[in-house]
Amino acid sequence: MARRRTVFMEAERVRASRNGAIRLCIVVAAVVMAAGCATQLRQPGVSTDAVERERFEQQKLAVQMAIDRQVRVWGVGHRLRRAGADLCGSDVRYSFGFFAVGRDMFPDEMHAAVAALGVEDGVVVWSVLADGPANGELQEGDRIVRVQDRAVDGVEEFIKAARDPFETGDMSLRVGGDDGTSRDLVLRGIKICEYPVAVIDDDSVNAMADGSRVIITNGMVRFAESNDQLALVVGHEIAHNSLGHITQMRAQTAIGVLADLAVTVFTGVSTSLFTELARRAFSQEMEADADYMGLYLASRAGYEIRNASMFWRRMAIEHPGSIRGSMLSTHPSSPERAVMLDRTVEEIEEKRRRGEALIPHEQ
Repeated sequence: MARRRTVFMEAERVRASRNGAIRLCIVVAAVVMAAGCATQLRQPGVSTDAVERERFEQQKLAVQMAIDRQVRVWGVGHRLRRAGADLCGSDVRYSFGFFAVGRDMFPDEMHAAVAALGVEDGVVVWSVLADGPANGELQEGDRIVRVQDRAVDGVEEFIKAARDPFETGDMSLRVGGDDGTSRDLVLRGIKICEYPVAVIDDDSVNAMADGSRVIITNGMVRFAESNDQLALVVGHEIAHNSLGHITQMRAQTAIGVLADLAVTVFTGVSTSLFTELARRAFSQEMEADADYMGLYLASRAGYEIRNASMFWRRMAIEHPGSIRGSMLSTHPSSPERAVMLDRTVEEIEEKRRRGEALIPHEQ
């Protein structure tokens, strides 16, 4: 009897579950039907060909914008690196004052768009600095065929072939023009700070240095309304590299890691406290020094620096958290940076009036 009752109860549960599922399906169907009752409009037909043509146009615009941003940042960085070559110690190399592009800089699906912009194959000269060694020798649109008697089919091969010229200062080139002719050139480079400047596809407003390079995000390129403002950012990061801040920060962090490891070994408690404290140690002083030297670099390169503090006011508007100072922050507050930049501008202008060399003071 008890077994029959159990079977009956189980059957009732199954039936109730099935009924619940049926009710849920009815509700979902009703919702879908109600949505289907919304007013629908008859849109004009869109052909696949038209969509593909528009896709291609957008790809060309994206490639053009990416190259334009790279060229803008490269041009600003080059002026700063040239003006500060004597401040970069042994971290110098030669530059020949031209910017080249190739299809291998872009993903495969963008190659047709790159070709439509005149970069069908190989390495093409995109920009030549008016005051650089290549001015009058190279022209925009020239295709670089050989470097140091080595054939180059892409930017990657060009960089490998140009390593020696970057060190020695002499570069031999064979280039082809639009008319199908080729010519041989020898360029003599000029010394600049070693640290190349590149743009990465990141919408955050940020910039960074890694000891050997300077990296600027797309977001920062858009945020910097003028090249004068962009020079403040790039100069700041060049200063980090030149002053050895990255090496010092890595050494401090390594000490913090060892301290945390010791705590874990002897107490069994996992911690990253000392690593974080080491990373933050002297970081505000480093940032202030980079602001200070970066402004000198910008002024030496001929950029307008009198409105430098306005950049940090704009940064404060966009990021109000930077207004409030904190001992635990890795950066000075935006008010501190703005005031310090104003004082530095006064210092630089006074040196200019006296005819003194624009060299940052060392403690």
